[in-house]
Amino acid sequence: MTTTILAIASPIAAEGIPAWTWLLLIAAGVVASVTDLRHTRIPNWLTLPLLGGGLLYAVLHGGLAGLGQAAAGAGIAGFAMIIGYIMFGGGAGDAKLMMALGAWLGFDASIILTLAVTVTGFIQAMAAVISRGGLKDVPLTILHSFGMVHFVTKQALRGKFIGPAESEETSENTIRRPRPKGWIPYAPSILTGTIAAWWYWEHYGALR
Repeated sequence: MTTTILAIASPIAAEGIPAWTWLLLIAAGVVASVTDLRHTRIPNWLTLPLLGGGLLYAVLHGGLAGLGQAAAGAGIAGFAMIIGYIMFGGGAGDAKLMMALGAWLGFDASIILTLAVTVTGFIQAMAAVISRGGLKDVPLTILHSFGMVHFVTKQALRGKFIGPAESEETSENTIRRPRPKGWIPYAPSILTGTIAAWWYWEHYGALR
């Protein structure tokens, strides 16, 4: 019920998402991809102003309902990345970038964005695995990933977390892990997923 009210009141639902908004997010994805590939990080000077701008734009064009729609979009887009950061030592920059994109897109489009980024991320990961070791490594990689999820979930239930991959500090409740060899920057997948989400949104709109 709350989602329906937000969708009706939101300027995103009433007017659609302007092309310039998608182009802005794609431009941000390009910059993030460059910095991620070069420096293995997505900087705060990119993600935080983008997130703040999305929230401000939502307030100016939709008031409190618009802010609620933007916050819901940021939450749905960033949720999986935040969990990955806390439990698996994923990149905080990836999570902040996804939250920023979600703030501009709102709840409905952020669902499409999240699904698109998940698919493109999986394809990118499998392509990297095949290029490095061949098709024979794909089943092993998938099994290893499931094993890691099982292990980390058990550790999390005990109050222990892998924590940020780049962290140099440790505590008694943190499992320190260096960034693994063969690490794959995720920003290109976010960029590709954003483009795919735009195409889907323009052709089919929100998921029903």
